[in-house]
Amino acid sequence: MSKIRDKIKLEKTLSFSATFLVAFLLSYYVSGTASPISNSSALTCDNGMVSNTDDVCSTDSTDVNVSIEGAWTVAVSSSGTLSVDITPSSSGTTSTATDDVNVYTNTPNGYQLYLNSTSGSTDIYNNNILDESGNLDSNLPSGTNTNHFSATSGTKASPASLTSNTWGYSLVSNPSIFSKVETSSSETDSLITSGTKTTGSGDDIDVTYGFRADTKLTPGTYTTSVTYTAVAEVPSYSITGVSPNELHINDQTSKTITIMTSTPVTELGLGDITAKITNAANTAEETSTNTVTLTNCTEIVQEVSGINYRGAQCTYTGSLPVGTYNVQLTSSWHSATYTLTGGFKIYKTVNDITTMQEMTTDICSRMSDNQTATLQDPRGSYNTTTPANYGIVKALDGNCWMTDNFNLYNRQISDVDSDLPANTTITLPNTSNWSTNVYTDMRVHRATNSGYTDVVYYNYCSAVGLTTTCNTTIQQDRSICPKNWQLPIYNSEAVDKTMSKLFNEYGITSGANVLDSSNQSYVLGFHKYYGEWDYYNAREAFQSTTTPGGARFWTSTPYSNSGDAAWYYAYYDSVRYFANLKSYGFNIRCVAR
Repeated sequence: MSKIRDKIKLEKTLSFSATFLVAFLLSYYVSGTASPISNSSALTCDNGMVSNTDDVCSTDSTDVNVSIEGAWTVAVSSSGTLSVDITPSSSGTTSTATDDVNVYTNTPNGYQLYLNSTSGSTDIYNNNILDESGNLDSNLPSGTNTNHFSATSGTKASPASLTSNTWGYSLVSNPSIFSKVETSSSETDSLITSGTKTTGSGDDIDVTYGFRADTKLTPGTYTTSVTYTAVAEVPSYSITGVSPNELHINDQTSKTITIMTSTPVTELGLGDITAKITNAANTAEETSTNTVTLTNCTEIVQEVSGINYRGAQCTYTGSLPVGTYNVQLTSSWHSATYTLTGGFKIYKTVNDITTMQEMTTDICSRMSDNQTATLQDPRGSYNTTTPANYGIVKALDGNCWMTDNFNLYNRQISDVDSDLPANTTITLPNTSNWSTNVYTDMRVHRATNSGYTDVVYYNYCSAVGLTTTCNTTIQQDRSICPKNWQLPIYNSEAVDKTMSKLFNEYGITSGANVLDSSNQSYVLGFHKYYGEWDYYNAREAFQSTTTPGGARFWTSTPYSNSGDAAWYYAYYDSVRYFANLKSYGFNIRCVAR
């Protein structure tokens, strides 16, 4: 919680005033045609003593709104300079003086009252031995500076009787024991008392100061100064909700935004309100440090679970880019700014993007189940620079998948638009036929059989975009998929972004399920059997559109027991994972990150 303070020295009197604005809103409206009325009264109307009250009575109501402006406040005052006369005795004489301290606060958490020495010293010296600056005169004879009052040994927790030439304070009437005045308000015992939210003119607190002097003290005037500090904690209210909490990127004009806080209506109003949408949070989406200042903010009250809370309605007109933003509301009466981190979004949908690289988690989440779209990969298709069109779908596993096989080769790609590590550039090779166990460099083959010329097979090294060290057994977080897309991983259906989970959601257990056009899985585009490149026999194999011959899809997961093998997903008589040599040529289907 933030704190507000007011302080005053003992010898100074603080005067203060508060200003209140009282506004009466009087409105009335009378309808009907005026006509003469006789022998009527309010009692006649109220008691129904006439058969038709409309003939003789006309009623209306008036709303009276009273607005009291203010702010959280705390104030402290004292009765001013105290004077104490003491006639010393050999055994010591005690005299007291009482200061009337007043504390006022309207904060619901009340106040704390601190007392400390203004100078930072609890010794009180004879004015005759002080220089013009109030410090001990350096020209005094040795031993003269013992002519002073010292602080009592009593503490706040354990007050004590005053001994000769000591002083202290007490909060009780007619005290006989006293506590030390601390040197600083930061000392624990400088907190002398606390109170709740005050009413009326505030709380009166009597602070009695006691001084005990013996005949060793030189006659004269001994002066000190103390400071009272009143501290009130301002309640730490927060923003509890924003509505609407998101806007479409093309719908940012003249929107009413409601911002509710945890401030109960029983507490101080918000006063003058300013609000902002600002400071984009760190997300996988675009980020921005742009700010939109909301306008026409007015205070409102809404009921939640039977309790009325304060909030604001403002107008939003802006042009923020896609991103997640913070919401800020500043209340003049609370002298506080409340922030809801990540409480507002500007978003796009799949209909607002054209390329694969623009896909985000948020865009995918806004698609409905089995919703499809077509996006372009500007890197090209086959070995041309013509952008490739790929179908995508929001699948039942919650992910967005390509519904077409990946088909790029003979192209240099980089991390700018590809699923590669930062500052990485590789060149996908041209199509070729390989007939040996090649897994330490990249190989690509475009199918040549009739009806399959749009199919491209990749060995594992090409699929994960490794030009060397392809004999790794470490899980790869890279691929030649478009940026913001990835290869599926190898694991069970309990793990996200796996083909086993995807097929499980559609009830696919065999190739026959894939061929069933009534199955929802048809939207996935797996009903064609694309086959593989069989390097053993240097041929394309298992290509069939009618018979479950097989289709193989690389994952990004090497086989942990062997550097020359990796996991892939296949379906024909069954649907399952296999580990096989990285030199085979399999298909690629990418899933959005």
